[in-house]
Amino acid sequence: MQLELDHVFVCVDPQAPEAEVLKAFGLQEGRRRTHHGQGTANVCFFFHNAYLELLWLNDTNEIQSPVVQATGLWERCRWKQTQACPFGISLRTLIPGSQLPFPTWDYYAPFLPQGAAIPIITKKNNLAEPLIFISPATQKPANYQLDKRQPLDHQPPLNEMTAVRVFLPGEQNLSTEVTKLIEEGLINFHLGNRNQLELEFDHGKEGKLYRFDSTLPLVIKW
Repeated sequence: MQLELDHVFVCVDPQAPEAEVLKAFGLQEGRRRTHHGQGTANVCFFFHNAYLELLWLNDTNEIQSPVVQATGLWERCRWKQTQACPFGISLRTLIPGSQLPFPTWDYYAPFLPQGAAIPIITKKNNLAEPLIFISPATQKPANYQLDKRQPLDHQPPLNEMTAVRVFLPGEQNLSTEVTKLIEEGLINFHLGNRNQLELEFDHGKEGKLYRFDSTLPLVIKW
């Protein structure tokens, strides 16, 4: 499949106080951005081949607009109340314009240039699984243009995101889209007792892990 991981997101509290926990762990904060018209804002932590995005609710009117509503971001950003899955997974195409092996629907994100759309893989109103979509980006962070470069040096030294494991609560049946991504080795999904995201770096060669359970449904292994 001509796809690879671009980034993952976790929905967090407004202004992302959780970012301070990641910085205390040793990650360097990258860019912050407001998604005008979508009602969200973010802060990102970049690695050589992908990045981690913390996403939060920024405008309740924008996020509930008809265009944005289909993404489920309103429910995902309030996941502690709604039980929606708080994660997103973005893939980028290795060959621009290549045909995807599953159907998508176009999300005309208000912050994109007029007429531009993000292909979304997750079916509308499926809040039990991550929001999976195709990124407009075509380059890994290590290859960004000089004026768009982001900090990549962290302590501990985490270089490449080599595995993403998503844990979902309950006994639900996974969608055909997710099943296809599992078969292609792009993402791993497991059923558990709660939503949790596990990011593995550099094939876990150090044999270490850190759980952010008290603030984030996130585990980092390296």
